[in-house]
Amino acid sequence: MSEKVNVGAQLGKLGKEIPGVMGSFRKFSAEVLKDGALGTKTKELIAVALAVGLTCEYCIRFHVPKAVEAGASRAEILEAAGVSVMMAGGPAATYAAAVLLEVLDEVGAK
Repeated sequence: MSEKVNVGAQLGKLGKEIPGVMGSFRKFSAEVLKDGALGTKTKELIAVALAVGLTCEYCIRFHVPKAVEAGASRAEILEAAGVSVMMAGGPAATYAAAVLLEVLDEVGAK
């Protein structure tokens, strides 16, 4: 996998470069991820599943810790990834094995 990057910090830097775009994106993301008919934990699990299915390493590295912070367990995150693997096939399986497991270990998800 690629060199580990602090995605949050890099997004902050990008926000300084294009504040209008990234400020709007941050507001949009906050609105989407807040509790509603679906709770934040469920929404972060969806984000993790999409990140795996889209094979976006940086998205996985960003959303797995957010899912854990929102109360998701390792088992819940892996089950969401399983749905992604079912829908996206081989590429999702390789990202779940290579990136998702690594990030779950890094954040100490139980």
